[in-house]
Amino acid sequence: MNITKHEIAVMQVLSEICPPMLNGNQKQRFYKSYNHQLKELMPTLEDPKAAIQYLSTQQDYRQILQSMRSWTLSFSKQDNKALCVDLANASY
Repeated sequence: MNITKHEIAVMQVLSEICPPMLNGNQKQRFYKSYNHQLKELMPTLEDPKAAIQYLSTQQDYRQILQSMRSWTLSFSKQDNKALCVDLANASY
């Protein structure tokens, strides 16, 4: 895999923080975009979400995930929401 655990962790954190910030239509578009991004990050895997669940059991990944959560929280809620809206509005 050419992707890093950091990239996967960023996507996982976005999947945690974005849905509560978005309205119904945005949320649907976000999930579509999120699933598309996961497929792009892990094209050889049948079920990228299962891979994330597996990674979440690994100590090194959990540390990366925690640092990504802290990093994300260092931005304002407004900045994070703008990022979530951008992802929801991405066209594929």
